Amino acid sequence: MKKILNALFLTLLAVFTFSSCSDVPAPYDILGEGDVPGLTGDGTKENPYSIEAAQQKQDGTIAWVQGYIVGTVENYEDPSGSAKFAAPFTAKNNLLIAASATETNVKNCVCVQLSSGTELYSKLNLAENATNLGHILAIQGSLEKFYGFPGVKSTTAATLDGKDVGGSGETDPDNPLGLDDSNPVNSFSATFDDAVNNNDYLLTNWYNVAVTGGRRWQGKIFNNTDKYIQATSYNASGSNFECWFVTPAFKVDEIADKTVSFKCAVYNYATAAANSNLEVYFLKLVNGKMESSKLTIDGMPTTDNTWVPLEAKLDSYAGQTGFVGFKYTSTSSTEALSYRLDDIQAGKGQGGGETPGEGTELLTNGGFENWADGYPTGWKSASTASSATLEQSTDKRSGTYSVLVQGASSNKRLGSTEMTLKAGTYVFSAYFKAATAEKAGARLGYVPIGDDGTPGNYAYDADYVNDITDTEWVTKSYMFTLTEEQTICLVVMNPKSPGKDLLIDDASLKTEDGGIVGGGGVDPEPSTGELFISEYVEGSSYNKYIEIYNPTSQSIDLSSYVLKLEQDGKGTWTKEATLSGSLASKSVIIYKNSQATAYTGEAIVNNDVINFNGNDPVGLFKNGELIDLFGASSETPGQAVADFAKDKTFRRKATVKAPSTVFNAEEWEVLAKDDVSGLGSHTME
Repeated sequence: MKKILNALFLTLLAVFTFSSCSDVPAPYDILGEGDVPGLTGDGTKENPYSIEAAQQKQDGTIAWVQGYIVGTVENYEDPSGSAKFAAPFTAKNNLLIAASATETNVKNCVCVQLSSGTELYSKLNLAENATNLGHILAIQGSLEKFYGFPGVKSTTAATLDGKDVGGSGETDPDNPLGLDDSNPVNSFSATFDDAVNNNDYLLTNWYNVAVTGGRRWQGKIFNNTDKYIQATSYNASGSNFECWFVTPAFKVDEIADKTVSFKCAVYNYATAAANSNLEVYFLKLVNGKMESSKLTIDGMPTTDNTWVPLEAKLDSYAGQTGFVGFKYTSTSSTEALSYRLDDIQAGKGQGGGETPGEGTELLTNGGFENWADGYPTGWKSASTASSATLEQSTDKRSGTYSVLVQGASSNKRLGSTEMTLKAGTYVFSAYFKAATAEKAGARLGYVPIGDDGTPGNYAYDADYVNDITDTEWVTKSYMFTLTEEQTICLVVMNPKSPGKDLLIDDASLKTEDGGIVGGGGVDPEPSTGELFISEYVEGSSYNKYIEIYNPTSQSIDLSSYVLKLEQDGKGTWTKEATLSGSLASKSVIIYKNSQATAYTGEAIVNNDVINFNGNDPVGLFKNGELIDLFGASSETPGQAVADFAKDKTFRRKATVKAPSTVFNAEEWEVLAKDDVSGLGSHTME
């Protein structure tokens, strides 16, 4: 018996030895088509995640993923329907990779983001590199959804058929931001006019680097025109975040005023200031090693949604070559403070401090003496530059009247009628006084108006007029220069902080070398449009959102509006949410379920109405009357309807300009599950 057992043991040992020595490829080897499926990996460059593993691990982790390049998503508005798997291709900002080189089902793919201006973008996009189709790609980035599909975003490094593309993805501990000071400049600026909402912002010779947590500075768009960048850890994965936005290299002695100026704003300061921070550094390379010195920045913002002009003074770094870096850190993805940057430039910021100018007066009703249809003549724009509610006031500095600009929880603007000005230098000034015992604020500026009547980027005085009281009139001037003939609207902002009623009188626009070419414009009638539901998202798990759009030329008080839910379409409105605050012209407001994670932008939490499951109509009511409806009810009261919106995103078509109390499916685009690429703004023709 002992001999039999020994023989059996030796037989099993031989079988085990033979099996363990077989030529089994490592889990990260891709030797040919068909070898990828089922592989897992650990997310390193040497052992990247498989497609299946990447699809499952969409948690914001920075990792490597490997698959075959099989196609692109050609149209972000229809990601499922526009997936393309054969040349020619037109989309340059994404790739589809899969476990098989012959895959043609987008559901079996991972969508890879390629950021414009990067080496990955230029060398990997299929529109210009169609021969990459079918080749093996390993790429590093943040594992999170892109265009509603499992994705890899904020990509930083890749290999194509085993050869490095765009760097190795390995961080140099001596130079973790990858800085290069070999070609210093003597001037630079970033106005973010080319920012794409919720996309990583990239600009030639600037640096946008995620050190920890996978988040980089992203483009943001407010009110369809105001563009800036933002860093936030909200709704990210993890508990530690660090990202940098860094200027090009420059010689301190050669930039104007030895100063870098910028504008900064915050959001969610009151609840998250302890968790998140923005610091500004002077960075330089010494024998290839990055050294950083923290700069003192006076007056960092503490009030939400209020832009503050700031300066980084570099006199103590005279004679040196370096960079200015903006470092965002956070320790929370739930109570997260967002920091925003705009107008970063070499030299001091423009505007502020001028006295009323000399020269020709261009305004004919700067004293607000003449009124028609509830508006001061010459102070009602045809564009969206005007957003405030105005009142005629007898509390004046001179004459008989002034204009009262009502305060609100969002920035409001008094805007002039459009005027076309010659090239030249102008001084815009006005007098201000608080309308009540509560202190008010103001800010002077102007906005260029395009040929289509659309406002461009607002240009504001660097300085706000703060702490305006009701005891005396105070004045402020703003000087600006137009290098060519330009149609503009003058604007006076009544900022949301403090958001109190403001009196304005004796406005003036003077010039010595410019003048009005044309202008006047036609005063539009007060808007007769109405809010409507612009997007409905019924996604995976709790990813549920409703977006409401204001198509009018006026800000709208939301206190008269209510969202209601008709559970299962049974004919009875069972849940409701009363809206509050105000919604600016051409802007959207988003409501979400508290556990929704797909969209990382700003949204208001509501779990009563935003708790639908695919067969629950949603209605928008005003003063108790239904004005807009999404979804169909049962023809038999009390009987549930079938799913009509499950696992889909519905976006109102651009041709729709008004709400409807009857649901018409032809008014809506149907998009893939969890497609939130359109949330945050709406387009209407």
